[in-house]
This record gives sequence, C-alpha cells and structure tokens, in this order.
Amino acid sequence: MVFLQSVPSDDPKPAPAATQPQRRLKDPQTWALFGAIVVLPVLLVTAYLMFVATPLYEARSVIAITKTGNSGSGVQAGLLGGLEKPANLQEVFRADTYINSQALMDSLEEEIGIVTELSSDAIDPIRRLRTIPVLSVSKRMQFDRFVESSVDVQSGLLTLFVRADSHEQAILVSEAVLRNAESQVSRLGQMLFDKRQSHAADMRRVAETQVQDAQTALVALQLKYQDVDPKNRVENIYARIKELENEAYRIDNDIQKAQIAGVGDSRQTEKLIALATHITAQIDKERAQLVSPDGTSPTPLNNMLMEYERASLNLELAREAVRTAIATQAEANREAALNRSIFQVVVPPSTAQAALYPRIPATLSLTLIVCLALFGAVVTLRSGRS
Repeated sequence: MVFLQSVPSDDPKPAPAATQPQRRLKDPQTWALFGAIVVLPVLLVTAYLMFVATPLYEARSVIAITKTGNSGSGVQAGLLGGLEKPANLQEVFRADTYINSQALMDSLEEEIGIVTELSSDAIDPIRRLRTIPVLSVSKRMQFDRFVESSVDVQSGLLTLFVRADSHEQAILVSEAVLRNAESQVSRLGQMLFDKRQSHAADMRRVAETQVQDAQTALVALQLKYQDVDPKNRVENIYARIKELENEAYRIDNDIQKAQIAGVGDSRQTEKLIALATHITAQIDKERAQLVSPDGTSPTPLNNMLMEYERASLNLELAREAVRTAIATQAEANREAALNRSIFQVVVPPSTAQAALYPRIPATLSLTLIVCLALFGAVVTLRSGRS
C-alpha cells in the first residue's frame, strides 16, 4: 500500500489559479472582445476626429469694466490685502450674465445669423446646435460650446472665449459679442442714471409745488386780514403798552409823593389821579385788541399773528425743501457721472494659428482609458462567472 501510494498518478493536476488569466488572455474570444471594446471605438473616434469633426479656432479677449469714481482706489496692503474684492465686481458679473444669456444669443442671430450657421451642416453633428425636446435640451444650453466667458474675482477682469470654424469668423463673432456687451453695460448705467435723475426731479417738482401752495396761503391771509405783516402791528401794540405802563408807573410815583407831602387833595394831585386812570384804561384797551376782535377784523390779533407765522413757517420750510431738492439733484448728477461704468477691452480678440478644437491627443487618451476600464470590467466579470 505504501508502494502504491508512492507511484505518481497519470491524472493531470489542475493548473494553478495564477495561470488561468494568462490562458484567458490567449483565448480568441478575449481578443475579439478587446477589439470590440477597445480597438474599434478608438479607431472610430480617431476617424471622426480626423475626417468629420469641424476644426474650431478660439478667439480670446479680456474685458475690464471700471468706474470714474474708482479710478484712484487701490488694493489694501498687507497679508489680507489680496483678499479684498475689486469694486467693479458687480458690474463684471452683470456683463458675464448677459454674455451667457438668451438675449445675447438672439442679438447675435439678428445681427450676423450665428445661431443659424452653428445649427447647419458647417458644424460636425456632435457640436452642432440642435433642440432635443425629449431631453429638454435647447440651443441656448449648448451655445456655450462656441461663446463662453469667465470672471477672475481677484483682478475683476472678464475673459471672453469665442470658437468658430475660421479665424475671421471667430474675430467677427468676438467683436459682435463685445459690441453688444458694451451696449448692454452702457444701457444699464444710463437706466440707473435716468432713474436717479427722475427721482431727484420729482422731488424738486414736489418741493416747488409746496412753495407755490405756501405762498398762495400766505397771500390769502394778507388779503383776508388786509395786513401785509400783522407781526409789526402786534409789536407796535406791545411797544405802546410798554410805554403806557412806564407812564402809569411814573404818575403813580408822583401821586404817592403828593400824598406823603400832604397835598393829596390838591387840584394837581386830582389831575394826576385822573390821568393815571385814563392811562390804565388805555392799557386795557390796547390789550383787548390782542385777544378780542376789533371793528376791522373778527379775528383777534394774537390768532391772526399765529396764522401768519404758521403760513410763513410753511413757506420757509417749502423753500428749504426746494434748496435741498436742488442740491440732491446736483449730487445725483455728480454721483451718476462718477459711477457710470466704462467698458474697456484690455486685450482685443486674437486667435492661434492652429485650430484649438478638436483636441485629438486628449480625446483619444480619454477614449482609450475609458475603453480599457470597460474591457477590464468585462474580463473580470467573465472570470467571476467561470
């Protein structure tokens, strides 16, 4: 039994597991799968890129949108100085939004027919603009293949990329985009200027109307009471009362002196007493004019003076409002002029000598990597099943 067990068997031993993938690689089916998944797609992509894809030239231009009022502002120094955003960043983003909008696309179509050309056979089938209702894809969503922009938030500059099938077409479309963007920026600035001007002008008109109303009310009071300035009349009455009071005080002192001297019953003293009584009655009469209606006016002088002063105050406030409105209008003109956006083309549109698209090496490398990954996944799946 020991001898029989030591005799080697004629049955073949199973191959190690490490040698099985090598055998599968030598399998004709594996090579056919490799050709179908890797070689054939790479050849098809190569043929498409070489013979079908439309060569596209890219024109680049750099745009700056500045303001007159910010021309002297600088960036803060120090460690955190570079983190400060440019003052014109809001206007730059507005221009970027317009460049990537349907409005610009429609303007370019109306001006140079760019959408019709990009939707025709002049562009290869993959890059061609088309509407796909099933996928809710519109030409606007694909337009950034040919017109695109980016914003540098550190410098506040906007870079425009325009791709076309020729140098001339790329420059032409770039100039049209720049022209429309500049017009839009100017239009927005003018709209803001007009609104501020209109608001300031409305304030001035309202203030001038208030002046006219206050002036009319004051004149009506003057005609009503037949007095140009009741204030002078009231001041004269108060001055007259003051004089009479001083005279009455002097006469009262003389009467007291006569009584002390023992001549209080004399004729002269009686005249002084009668004069003092008359002056007192005159004082009462003058004061009555201030608080009671007189024969010429049913309104007391104090009330008349209050109405006149109120009307004069309203007129002065209205005139002050007009002065404020005029100053506000002048300030609005100045600020609008200083804050108006200025569209500047820092780098004019220019293209490279060779077509930038399609990028054949990069596209073939990406295709090869994807196909090899897919082939490896399929081979692994087959190995797992076997």
